[in-house]
Amino acid sequence: MHYFKTVIYGLLLTWVSGQVMAVETDFESILDELKVSLIAEPSKSSELIQYLKDNVRYLTQEQQARFLTLESNKELYNGMYDKAYHLLVSAEKLSHSASLLNSIHLYQATSLIALRNYQGALEAMSKNLSRIEEIDDVTIKMTSYLRLANLYLDLEVFEEVKRYASLALELSRGISTKEQCYAKLLLSASALKLAHYQESEQSFSKTKSYCSEHNIPLIVAMSDKGLGDSALKLGKFDTAKNHLLSALNQYQKFQFQLELNDVNSLLAETYLSLSDLDNAINYAQMVISLPNDISHFEAKKRATKVMAVVLEKRGDFEQAYNYLGDYLKLSDSLIDETKAKAYAYQMAKFENAEKTREIKMLNQDRALYTAQQKVVELERYNESLALMILLGCSVGFVIFGMTMFIQQRKYKRISQLDQLTGILNRGTGQDFAENLFIDVLAHRGVFSVIMFDLDYFKTINDTLGHSAGDWALKRVVEAVNPLLKSRDLFVRMGGEEFAIFLPYISAEEALHLAEKCRVAIDNISTRPHYSELSITASFGVCTSLDNDLSLDPMMKRVDAAMYQAKRSGRNCVVEYQGDMVTSEAC
Repeated sequence: MHYFKTVIYGLLLTWVSGQVMAVETDFESILDELKVSLIAEPSKSSELIQYLKDNVRYLTQEQQARFLTLESNKELYNGMYDKAYHLLVSAEKLSHSASLLNSIHLYQATSLIALRNYQGALEAMSKNLSRIEEIDDVTIKMTSYLRLANLYLDLEVFEEVKRYASLALELSRGISTKEQCYAKLLLSASALKLAHYQESEQSFSKTKSYCSEHNIPLIVAMSDKGLGDSALKLGKFDTAKNHLLSALNQYQKFQFQLELNDVNSLLAETYLSLSDLDNAINYAQMVISLPNDISHFEAKKRATKVMAVVLEKRGDFEQAYNYLGDYLKLSDSLIDETKAKAYAYQMAKFENAEKTREIKMLNQDRALYTAQQKVVELERYNESLALMILLGCSVGFVIFGMTMFIQQRKYKRISQLDQLTGILNRGTGQDFAENLFIDVLAHRGVFSVIMFDLDYFKTINDTLGHSAGDWALKRVVEAVNPLLKSRDLFVRMGGEEFAIFLPYISAEEALHLAEKCRVAIDNISTRPHYSELSITASFGVCTSLDNDLSLDPMMKRVDAAMYQAKRSGRNCVVEYQGDMVTSEAC
């Protein structure tokens, strides 16, 4: 009996101690401290995570959800995307907070992108975007825009990165220096990815200075890496080396392995440019030894190219050839990933663009069904047998119609895209463009069209083969796509001819865009696949007139302008003038 009382007393004492612990410990403050330490003191964040794991039973359900979300951030930094995603799924089940659920879903999108589930990521982003616009809390909006910008960076949709980072920067002014740092970094990264290297160098420099002043070391490290990458692209190799070594030193404190791998590959490329072959090999080998995971492919691609060039310089041609083969395999894999991302993004755009049209079709179907029902009701009063026959026919018609509708939707998506380049084909593109033109006309706006044709494309096919021609077409689309806005339509008209339809874009803006596209195509690197190949294009530009009632007259005018560009020596941009006439191809 005495033993039984002792046990009961011990259990009661343990329970009371736990309750006291839960009341006295400010777990909200500890979670706030963990959030800050993830980007400022990584070693401390590991200690805090372990402490919270040991005391998880004292956390409320909402605190547990927040802890799991923060722990998933740590796993994202470590490249453990599957583990991060499962932690976020668990957090989602525990949380009832709208703001926390918003963050959870956006982090889920990050994990899904890393796991190459692009469609799932875009669906998660789409759901959150509609929710964000209904939120009045500026802080939640600001962080959500930052997450969306970061996700679009992963998806390689760089104009969207710039758009959402700019929104976040405006909201963060005077509110949060940390979010302002993130926004500045993402704007710098978008400039780098869009090949605006001088702009990105200046932007990264300002970001580094601002974030150093406000003690946000992880963003300082990322800015140093961006400065190094920009300097490397601009040919400032000593400057690039100094920035990259600084970034490497800072990333090592955070144990940010993914970024460490990227910096090592950039250092290998920099040392090769400085003719320091020993260091180039050392840094390249550190990257090449990484596992064959898609997250390492970009860094390994750089490293294998460096090794191939170094070994070729040292006369070891067999090994150089082997590394060149690895480089080509990695390049093809990355091209496939980019195509998958672009396809998922284009499909998401198509889904949004067709919502209005589908709703209209559903309303028409509903009206037809209502009319059929009235006929059935009238027939019911006349003759029951005729009613049964009519009803049976109606059911059969509806089933047949539904089956055809489902099949049409299934094959419609497939038929809308050009299978080689992944952009809109001529039929779908012109239909969409005509609808856009009508909308612009209704709002008394201006509409421009750019048409371009690759120069000497038949010669490429005849001398290097159709595979080289296909390769050139893909590279051209990859060069032009980042320069376009989300509302612009990019269409392959057939063969080597492309068109860009620009709603609410003036002639001056269209000419400027055409020149940017021309330069981007002219700058396409054909090494090492087709070193002897040169890719250029001739551009025609025209803008709508007051008496244009459809796209047909504009297409004739822009065609005439394009052939005038051909006659003017190719690789140039020509705006339509009234005295131009369409002639045969050059």
